Amino acid sequence: MKKIMPFLIWLIASVLGKTWRFRVVSPTSVDIFDPKASPKIYCFWHENLLVISYLFRNTGKTAIVSRSRDGLLAADVAMRWGHEIIFGSGKRGGTTALRESVRAIREGRSMGVTPDGPKGPRRTAKPGAAQIAIMGKAPAVTIKVDAKSAWRLKSWDRFMIPLPFAKITITLSDPIEAESPDALTNMIQDNLES
Repeated sequence: MKKIMPFLIWLIASVLGKTWRFRVVSPTSVDIFDPKASPKIYCFWHENLLVISYLFRNTGKTAIVSRSRDGLLAADVAMRWGHEIIFGSGKRGGTTALRESVRAIREGRSMGVTPDGPKGPRRTAKPGAAQIAIMGKAPAVTIKVDAKSAWRLKSWDRFMIPLPFAKITITLSDPIEAESPDALTNMIQDNLES
């Protein structure tokens, strides 16, 4: 059952994703589909994990995922879409995840990070993404997701699953840089809320 569930989620999400109609609004300095672009820390709310994971499939992105049961399930699905995974969270394996993330950036890989994950509070940025960006000397880019029609799970993050043929607008910010993790965390929060 442990092997079947991630496969079924991947299969259903892949079929569903093929029906989604994406519109990507991005500054010219950011090309999310170019695996050779300079590394960036892509920040988005945890509730949008499925959409972003699907959109970024096979583009060489690395994701940080917790070792929780849900995290392991998400990691399995993400790996089927070609993502590399670094395990860790603020409470378990955070130092190792930070070190591995900085190494990934120095090797030229971009990161996908949910600043409010893995357990919330919902839509409240924590400093992990900013720490990775500053230590890795890579800018942060926020990603906002707007789906015109979607299911919402009754989870802490109100996890979003767009309906078949949903119109989804993905809005990316200009690259954001700051001197301190606190300043960058606040800028990430502000960008994702605006």
